[in-house]
Amino acid sequence: RSGQEHIPTDGPVLIACNHVAFIDPLLVAMAAHPRRSWMMAKEELFRSRALAAWMRGSGTFPVRRATPDVWAVRMARDLLSRGECLLMFPEGGVSRSGYMRPGFSGAGYLALQPQVTVVPAAIWKTQHLRGPARVRFGPPIPMDDLRDSPRPGRNRRATQRIMETLAGMVPL
Repeated sequence: RSGQEHIPTDGPVLIACNHVAFIDPLLVAMAAHPRRSWMMAKEELFRSRALAAWMRGSGTFPVRRATPDVWAVRMARDLLSRGECLLMFPEGGVSRSGYMRPGFSGAGYLALQPQVTVVPAAIWKTQHLRGPARVRFGPPIPMDDLRDSPRPGRNRRATQRIMETLAGMVPL
């Protein structure tokens, strides 16, 4: 792991990361330590009582994918407004091909919340569990110019900026 100095020790932080394997959330959260990270996870993972209990205990909450999940977005926004750290995978799922998919605009919406520091994170070598896994945090992505820009398309532009930054961090 590298770049931990880019994660503020307090205040609202959105860590946005690419997603290449099911184990990524755990590894990125461990790499962000000592900062505690909250995470969204697909609701299907909460069907198992044991797994759901463990995930909730570790700061994970469900999100319905492929639909605007108002509850999950509000939960994420509320965590950020309380000064918490939220780990998110804007692609919305694992991309084992190595090619990043477009990010969902919810990432941009959360990135534009007041005072949020957006820290990009790249993870690789987890696709085939052939480690050692690598996690690199980059410098915060500036968002102030977008926060002050006209509303139409602002969330999409913020998401695009996040995804372009991530694409530049992931080794070819």
